[in-house]
Amino acid sequence: MSTLTDPPTIKASTFLNLLALIAIGLGASVGPLDFAVNIAFPAISAAFQIQTQTIRWVALFYVLTYGSLVLWFGALGDRIGHLRVFRFGLVLGALAFTLCAVSPFYGWLLAARVLQGISAALILSCGPALVTFLFAENERTRALSVYGSMAALATVAAPIIGGFSIEWMGWTGVYWIRVPIVLVALACLAIHHPGLQRTSAVAQGSAKAKATQSTTRLLLGTLRSNSNFGWVNVSCVIIQLCSFSIPLILPYYLIRVLHWGSVQSGALLVAWALGGLAGAAVTPALVRRFGLNQSGFIAACFCCLGFVAICLWSASVSILLMVVSIALQGVGIGLFQVVYSDWMMADLPPQSRGVAGSLAVLTRMLGIVTGAVCWLWLVDRGEASALAAGQTPEAAFLAGYQQLHYVVASVSVGFFTLSCFKRGLWIRAAPSP
Repeated sequence: MSTLTDPPTIKASTFLNLLALIAIGLGASVGPLDFAVNIAFPAISAAFQIQTQTIRWVALFYVLTYGSLVLWFGALGDRIGHLRVFRFGLVLGALAFTLCAVSPFYGWLLAARVLQGISAALILSCGPALVTFLFAENERTRALSVYGSMAALATVAAPIIGGFSIEWMGWTGVYWIRVPIVLVALACLAIHHPGLQRTSAVAQGSAKAKATQSTTRLLLGTLRSNSNFGWVNVSCVIIQLCSFSIPLILPYYLIRVLHWGSVQSGALLVAWALGGLAGAAVTPALVRRFGLNQSGFIAACFCCLGFVAICLWSASVSILLMVVSIALQGVGIGLFQVVYSDWMMADLPPQSRGVAGSLAVLTRMLGIVTGAVCWLWLVDRGEASALAAGQTPEAAFLAGYQQLHYVVASVSVGFFTLSCFKRGLWIRAAPSP
């Protein structure tokens, strides 16, 4: 019999499992596919005649919205069913992408990005939980690795899609391209799958059998009882904070310093995304060999190595160094995201799987928001100082870009060096799933 502490896994045909995976992967892809918008930042800036710093609000309105709602939508999925919440997010997403694409002025675009953020929160809060219902409980790491790989595949596609869609339709293409994706996901989810349909019954049965603990009380209680819980969450914020410097600023560096086009810029970011795919794919094997704790530290080391390597970039940087640098960082973040999600699901009770899956989105939001504010300010400050010193605009931007990555490397290396002094954080094996 199923219990509250052992979520049931209902067997389905291979075809239904594959269809469910495709549907969840396509639906959840709207999150990582938003990296295509980063490729469009210069085009959006030109279309609405806004300054570089102002473009941050395109990211912030979206990220702040989904980040502030995702935890509560995850808890909602735990109560009324993850599939129901996921589907509604897809419907809302189709509307939001359309409104973004037809924006006649900048304020309209920002308002549509808020609607897109609500949609993303609904989808991403319940995606990880849905995937785990397709696998046995002792294969939770594998389930999250599959989910992470699907997200990484979308990240691989995002720069390519972004580059070609901008060439084809202008900046609006990065939004139009996602409308058919969510519609296909909805069509696939319309086919009955017993494992996914069961999630609603489990959620409703849990609510009737046992009073649901509030999300805030659950997290505070875990924080008090588990000394590593807070450190792991802060580690994820630091990883996301530093990693966001790549999609946020790199397109400007490639266009303003190296004079690349949108397609070339998107192609380079594929190396970063492929690194993330590789990191997510090898996570189950690495966790079996080293455990969650040590695997998390290995991931952090890859990230730090990538940031240090980016500090070596200049106006005449070799393509090989660029590819190796961002691929190393991509491997680190892809590995860390799966390890972190698995760690949260191990630390929180099974009936709070929506909350556990949502934490990865929440910590990502905190890192992105902080990065959007700090990193653009650092670049502008360094650029202004170089211009005041008489440098050319191109050389001044490069100076600001290099200053940014010195800070990024220092923050990441400094934090994870400090974290090594926390006893039992990276060395002791995490509890078995």
